[in-house]
Amino acid sequence: VQKGGNKGMKKLAFVSAFLLVVSFAGGAQAFTVTTYNNYTSFIDAVLSAGSSPVLENFEDAILQPGFSISEIGGAGVIQYGVYKNTVDKDIPRYQLFNYASGMIGFGGWFDLKNPGGPGTGINMYIDDDGTFVMSIPTTAAGEFYGFLVHFLTEGSFTSVRLEDAGIGTAVQETYYAVDVAFVPYTVIPIPAAAWLLGSGLLGLAVIRRRVRS
Repeated sequence: VQKGGNKGMKKLAFVSAFLLVVSFAGGAQAFTVTTYNNYTSFIDAVLSAGSSPVLENFEDAILQPGFSISEIGGAGVIQYGVYKNTVDKDIPRYQLFNYASGMIGFGGWFDLKNPGGPGTGINMYIDDDGTFVMSIPTTAAGEFYGFLVHFLTEGSFTSVRLEDAGIGTAVQETYYAVDVAFVPYTVIPIPAAAWLLGSGLLGLAVIRRRVRS
């Protein structure tokens, strides 16, 4: 009886250790991204993830609740329904698009072509851990650029960074963000379900041990 009980406890310990690893993986900031250059495809993926995007259209200076823009090295302006700013590595000057409650995706319609500038594009990163997401080319003229993270195993992030993609001096890029969309982290994270499963397994193990005793 004791041998069987030890075997059951070893199995329970293994399951508990596995669930602990899963819970830490859910909060780890090592993001894997899927990028989108088509808003319809982005929306389909968001809806499949059980969430929905929140749109900031810059029609006024009041941003969506919980959403903010941190401007490092120089202030931008919201005007005529667009957000205009410049990224520059020399100053340095860059922007952080933040959502305090956490998000699993971000995107926007960016125009680099019409404001112009000597830059070579804009790089997008998840600022939480520096994960590179994509480059927005200087030819962008209002197209959508966005991404989602693998949130079921990697959790959410709070900030997206836009910075100059150029190398060297006197390089900067001015851009318009016509609209941006962020995807709140509203789904039930796996770790909570995993711990619920672990509690059930623990209960079964205790009952089995009592029956065998």
